[in-house]
Amino acid sequence: MNPLNMLKQRWLVTTAIPAASALALITVLAPLAKAGPNDFFGGSIPGTSPPPGVDAAASAADRLGAGGGGGGGGGGGDYTEDEKRMQKKYQANIRHCRDLVAKGDRMIQDGQKRHDDKMFKKGQILKDIGEKRLAEMQANNPFSSSRDGKDKKAAGQ
Repeated sequence: MNPLNMLKQRWLVTTAIPAASALALITVLAPLAKAGPNDFFGGSIPGTSPPPGVDAAASAADRLGAGGGGGGGGGGGDYTEDEKRMQKKYQANIRHCRDLVAKGDRMIQDGQKRHDDKMFKKGQILKDIGEKRLAEMQANNPFSSSRDGKDKKAAGQ
């Protein structure tokens, strides 16, 4: 085979074909990249426009207000999925802290029974970590507004 033909073939494979495929990819993705107004809640569909005389942002705000959802307090006890998820996460963290304290207590007792200083010290460390995290979690309780009445009644009796 002629060296010139080999050079042309190598150039075609290494440069021209990848460049053509990149150009095709750009032409396909370019319309997708051209987004309309930034509507987080999906109120506008690409390629459509709001009716004449209606502001797109105002109509999105109207839809949000009419939905009755949100964290504004209209439902009185109805929690969004995110709030429920955060409550479960908080309760799991509290449970984990209490489990650390309990595990630390068990390790301290076992260390005393077996005269194992290493286990005793590990138990103390676990218990201290659990107590500190539990105190922090209870001090920074994001759901304290719903429990304040219960805590005040218990403290007053």
